[in-house]
Amino acid sequence: MDEPSFPGRVWRNGHNPDIDDEVSFLDILQVILQRAGYRTLVATNGRDGLELIQHELPALVITDDMLPGISGGELCQLVKNTPGICHIPVVLYSAGPRVRDRDFVLQIGADATLTKPFKPTDVLRLVQQFTSPALAVV
Repeated sequence: MDEPSFPGRVWRNGHNPDIDDEVSFLDILQVILQRAGYRTLVATNGRDGLELIQHELPALVITDDMLPGISGGELCQLVKNTPGICHIPVVLYSAGPRVRDRDFVLQIGADATLTKPFKPTDVLRLVQQFTSPALAVV
């Protein structure tokens, strides 16, 4: 079965979602996660990312804040305010200042943030923090 072609990534039962409009960055993030034994799904905008999250019900979402259309912050709020997916942890990352603004992070309900650039170990630490080892594909 072919995986849907969405921008961003969502994790569920071994699938980890990550959403970013910079395809080259998504490729790097996908390699980091796959080498650690995770399977990934990808979306490049917030609207497609939300559809992917609702369809796949991932264990974790990693999203860039600066996305076209629906921002990562708005996507996080939508996830956190939608029954059936509100339990899914969301990690928001960006090179912009909003991920360092505690009030903003609390307002949107993000479970964690990363500031670009970040180390592969930072991403893997957060993924391990929010996912069960049983969900990892090793």
